[in-house]
Amino acid sequence: MPTDSGKHNSQNLYEWSWFYAPSAKFALDANTGAILDVNPGAEQLTGYSRRELLGMPIVMLHPEQERERIQAELLCPDKEPTPHPGLHLLCKDARLVPLRTFSSKPLVIDGRTVVIVDCRDLATRLQSEHQLATQNWALKAYASAALALGGTHTSQSLLLQSICRAVTHESVYPLAWIGIAEESTGKPIRIAASAGSALGYLDKLELSWSTDGPGGQGPTATSIRTNKLQIVEDFEKADVLQPWRKRARKYGVRSSVSLPLLIPSKWRGALVVYAPQPHAFEPTALDVFRDLARQIVFGVRAIEQELDLQAERERSSRMQKQLTESLSAMVEPIVLAMEMRDPYTAGHQSRVAEIACAIGRELDWSEDRLQGLRVAAQVHDIGKISIPAEILTKPGKLTGAEIALITQHAENGYAILKDVPFPWPIAEIVRQHHEKLDGSGYPRGLKGDEILPEARVLTVADLIEAMVCFRPYRPGIPLETALNMIEKDARTQLDPEAVRACLSLFREKHFMVQGWIRN
Repeated sequence: MPTDSGKHNSQNLYEWSWFYAPSAKFALDANTGAILDVNPGAEQLTGYSRRELLGMPIVMLHPEQERERIQAELLCPDKEPTPHPGLHLLCKDARLVPLRTFSSKPLVIDGRTVVIVDCRDLATRLQSEHQLATQNWALKAYASAALALGGTHTSQSLLLQSICRAVTHESVYPLAWIGIAEESTGKPIRIAASAGSALGYLDKLELSWSTDGPGGQGPTATSIRTNKLQIVEDFEKADVLQPWRKRARKYGVRSSVSLPLLIPSKWRGALVVYAPQPHAFEPTALDVFRDLARQIVFGVRAIEQELDLQAERERSSRMQKQLTESLSAMVEPIVLAMEMRDPYTAGHQSRVAEIACAIGRELDWSEDRLQGLRVAAQVHDIGKISIPAEILTKPGKLTGAEIALITQHAENGYAILKDVPFPWPIAEIVRQHHEKLDGSGYPRGLKGDEILPEARVLTVADLIEAMVCFRPYRPGIPLETALNMIEKDARTQLDPEAVRACLSLFREKHFMVQGWIRN
């Protein structure tokens, strides 16, 4: 043992470097392979004492399959210093430790050829490298899966399939699949999605999450039943994998992880990922896959919610359509009843509706908006039902009181319609169809944007139809004269866009109204 005298010569330095070296050092007889000396590092690494090691053949510290190589590489007097990768040390407790091994150039000491062998334990380093590799594999798979989750998926099956493809695409994992537990006889696990180079592993594979058969004892079934992660470190050593071991060898899978997926009130299942190496799912990698499982659940729930919302929207749309059709159907008998009281204006409201909708189309209004405009036009004079028929059909000039009574029809129409649940503001459109942009209209003297666009279009259509059509108490006027009159009133009393569309209809497109009797 070296001494600490404060004075050091070259011999002291060699002794110190031998005694305190962190690696294991062996002095070997190059001819016989017997151990001549060891340092404390060799005792610590092998688990043997120095006394036990002295005289032991070096090959006995290596597994049987490496002993021939030890003879050829280490015990060769002519060798230069060289590394010996891939060797393992067989410890006293039967552990097999991976080594980083170097041998010196043979030395002649006291007439004996000696080789110094330096061994370093690579287990910690290899473990760290393995952990880093498995983490990188998992992170790469997660990154691809995250991109898949962020995409647009119209169905749950498309989402799950994209996840499996992402996990296995250009990655170390040869197989990923998602199983969904079913409640039918035998409690089978349905493969909802799968991908990877080892897809054949799943062929004719009978899967169940029941506890009654051997299939239900596997990691995936257990994961589904317990809602807990299940990991198989090595298919070759796990007794529970005995029924699938031959299949696993064929497709090159050695370890797996099964992660539970629970969609409340919908279904439960598992994401299963396989690796070709044992112990491929280190704690850091498992954390990544746990988060991926949570993201899958969030993604599936989002799609389920969107599908539920879509179904509710479609149901509401159907109900709204039915309501709209029912309410629109109510309009026709009301119009018929009004025309029976006032035969001289028979068809007026329908013709106004035809003209108004044609103007609306010129303005690029949607079909839903045009439908509302049509309904409003068909009942725009419903308030006249409260006016005595003799006033409506009076051939002579009306008195001031009679005129005042007639001007109430817009407000009366609003009162009749305001509580009817139309999907459009029908009552307010009817109320405003005699308003003018400059405030000179009735019943409330609204101005500009205070008047609904539908009411502005209805006003133009109503004026054109009323001026052109013949009445017993006054003749109609020529269409061009009526067009000139509304053109004159554009921007002051009438909406300029509605007027422009109306002029284009009749002057350029020669629009004709069915059943229109004109001068």
